Amino acid sequence: MFGPPRRPIPEASQKWLDEAFSWLIMLFGDERTRDRKVLVPHPTDFPIRYDGGVQAALDTLHILAVQMEVNSDDILLDFYEDGKSSLSTGSPFNSFIPLMGYKNLTSSAGLYWGKQEDGKYHIWLEKRNLIDPENMVATLAHEIAHIKLLGEERIEKNNEPLTDLMTIVFGLGIFNANVSFREYKAFNSWGYSSTGYLKQREWGYSLALFARLRGEKDPDWTKYLTRNIRSDFSKSQAYLEQQP
Repeated sequence: MFGPPRRPIPEASQKWLDEAFSWLIMLFGDERTRDRKVLVPHPTDFPIRYDGGVQAALDTLHILAVQMEVNSDDILLDFYEDGKSSLSTGSPFNSFIPLMGYKNLTSSAGLYWGKQEDGKYHIWLEKRNLIDPENMVATLAHEIAHIKLLGEERIEKNNEPLTDLMTIVFGLGIFNANVSFREYKAFNSWGYSSTGYLKQREWGYSLALFARLRGEKDPDWTKYLTRNIRSDFSKSQAYLEQQP
């Protein structure tokens, strides 16, 4: 009870996150990561009218592209509906892309198709995200992270957890952490939804690594974290303070 804080996540998970985070910092620069603005779910960072329309998604994409240092003109955003077994490529030959076997669609609300013949990176967003701004931001941030890693040829093989983790480095981790575990309650039921590839406690630990790098003991942005993530962040921060 009075001993040092316990390891907040399994040792294997901690080892992977420590190494992956260090690699991303080496790749994108520690000074830039320390100085980068952290975006929060507030109109000051997202002065957008989220009315369920496509324009809100396009405006959000532009803000995220600037934050993640990608030219938004190089991105083509399209939309799809949940439950579809295939999507049209938009080619004049009416070809379709089967979704069966594509990455775990229950863990992601978007799709990244890489750079196509038009020279643009193609990203598809599930339509139901148009009425869920937080999930929209998290999904688009994840897909733009694919551009930074796969599209800009920093990695050769797709790595979804690494792609999730990269959103923290670019100051967008609040959104992706929050949607990793969300509770919902109805009159006679309770449940939760999960989006992404890192677990809730892993997000808390990763955000603590981020705060430690930036020398932040009690960062203002943590007030925007959900209660569960904020608790995991605090436990991880206490643990890291005891580590060299």
